[in-house]
Amino acid sequence: MSLKSSRRVRGTALFVAVAAAGALSTASPAQAVVGDAVAIGSYAFTAKLDIGEGDAKRACTGSLVDAQWVLTASSCFAAAGQAAFPLPAGAPALKTTATIGRTNLTGTGGKVVQVTELVSRTDRDLVMAKLAQPVTDIAPVLLANSAPVAGETLRAVGYGRTATAWVPDQLHAGNFAVSATGSTTVAVSRDGGSICKGDAGGPALREQDGKVLLAAVHSASWQAGCFNSDETRGGAVETRTDDITDWVTQVRGLPQGSQVASGDFNGDGREDVAAFYDNGTSVDGKNRASLFAFYSNGTGFAEPKNVWSTPGGFTWSKSQLTSGDYNGDGKDDIAVFYDSGSSDTGQMSSIYTFTSTGTGFSAPKQTWTTPGGFTWSMSKVTSGDYNGDGKDDIAVFYDGGSSDTGRVSSLYTFDSTGTGFANPRKTWTTPGGFTWSAGQVTSGDYNKDGKDDVAVLYNGGKSADGKFISSLYTFNSNGTTFDNPRKTWTSSGSFNWSATKLTSGDYSGDGRDDIAVLYNRGTTEAGVHQSALFTFTSSGTDFAAPREVWASTGSFSWAASQPVSGDFDKDGKSDIGVLYRTGTSADGRRIDSLFSFTSTGTGIKAPVKHWTGSVV
Repeated sequence: MSLKSSRRVRGTALFVAVAAAGALSTASPAQAVVGDAVAIGSYAFTAKLDIGEGDAKRACTGSLVDAQWVLTASSCFAAAGQAAFPLPAGAPALKTTATIGRTNLTGTGGKVVQVTELVSRTDRDLVMAKLAQPVTDIAPVLLANSAPVAGETLRAVGYGRTATAWVPDQLHAGNFAVSATGSTTVAVSRDGGSICKGDAGGPALREQDGKVLLAAVHSASWQAGCFNSDETRGGAVETRTDDITDWVTQVRGLPQGSQVASGDFNGDGREDVAAFYDNGTSVDGKNRASLFAFYSNGTGFAEPKNVWSTPGGFTWSKSQLTSGDYNGDGKDDIAVFYDSGSSDTGQMSSIYTFTSTGTGFSAPKQTWTTPGGFTWSMSKVTSGDYNGDGKDDIAVFYDGGSSDTGRVSSLYTFDSTGTGFANPRKTWTTPGGFTWSAGQVTSGDYNKDGKDDVAVLYNGGKSADGKFISSLYTFNSNGTTFDNPRKTWTSSGSFNWSATKLTSGDYSGDGRDDIAVLYNRGTTEAGVHQSALFTFTSSGTDFAAPREVWASTGSFSWAASQPVSGDFDKDGKSDIGVLYRTGTSADGRRIDSLFSFTSTGTGIKAPVKHWTGSVV
């Protein structure tokens, strides 16, 4: 059998780079196995990789190590003249598909899935290739936990050339003897097989006690015995995999944190949900993030669609997510208020906009930045059409420090120009006595005048008799600035601000936005998480006292919930959506669920789960 990949000779005096076909070259990925055809269904975790299209297409082999990740040689994806590793993280430069679980390629079994992302090692010829959809009916191969030793026999597997076939359609396997082990590589010699073009990235397996373990990945070979090769040297170099378990776990365990926003992102009149995920750090230390959209179909939501991801350089923990129709085209966009670090003139903040295309989002564009003096960590962001011009703007509730009269807070407005944002205007400030850290901020047209307003749910501390005090303050927009805040509700009983998560929407369908709070009722002795939903109905001038419209009967964790509002079913009344952290799979992947609480106009229905799974 054979492996097709570019042949490499990285740091090995054993090989000489030769430009002729069939020899190893420093610019190509490795080769792999001329051997016996394997039985149908054997080594089902093995993947045939097709990279590129037309005459330029090349092939490699890989191993499914997770439902959504294939481990293979990074040299398979390296362009001519490019180092075999590390590769730039992100989508492969050439269209790549993986055929998994199809021992005979003329059959129809297994799965054919596109590769959407590459995560490369920096110290060896290895890359994790992410699949567009998980393959859940084929068991991934387990990694060995000890290095191959001299004299050990490994079983090499691959889809590459054989002694007689240029493009074979059958998975082959052959035995190789280990001659030496280095810090990242293993030298092997043929014992019934050769590693050929097309085998690169394929598995070298340790078979013992009835188990099959991935000990190494094919990296480079002399290709003795391969089709169209006159070479007699049978040695090959494998890349060790026994010491990378933590890295594989890190890659497949992403994403971690999430932020949620809602809006009509495709302009169909139904509002959707977007989730912005923390994809951790790449192996070369770059921070990664991704954006997924759950598009409403009227009765539920489609599976999450990956509408943007970065290989590095965009830090989730420095981002605050918000959404609105910033260019007035009838489709809501996504914005991130971003911590850009510091300069000689002070702390820097920026706005990046992901403009909706109707089917996805364009890459983020910096639509405002400050040379210094605007501190991200002192900002809480929200969006709305504050001047009534048909384009949503951004507002920041800002911590102005302290004065002789107490803590100072301000509102800054970034007016949309249609293509970016104007410099922020201070549209309200207090001389003191309004504490930024005690406020949660949201936006909506609470008085039905065609201009969005800002509301702050405020922590009033405790009363003398120990009750929690919370209040709602409304900053009404006058089109150019905001009026001084009015206290439009305050609690008469105990309402714990620290147990609340805030959102706004027109739940009654009367044209005035209302406010909802997802409330933490704690945990029972049996460990059952209890949550409740309250709505504050706008009268146009004030808010009615909160009405409990739902309380969990089973376990529903407030801490695992991120609420948003939107008219998901296009009935003229806003509903509530919750992205819920359901747990973690046995192999370390994050599992989420998406719930919606549908408004009836007078109440809210119990939540319905529309999706559960992992976006990894």
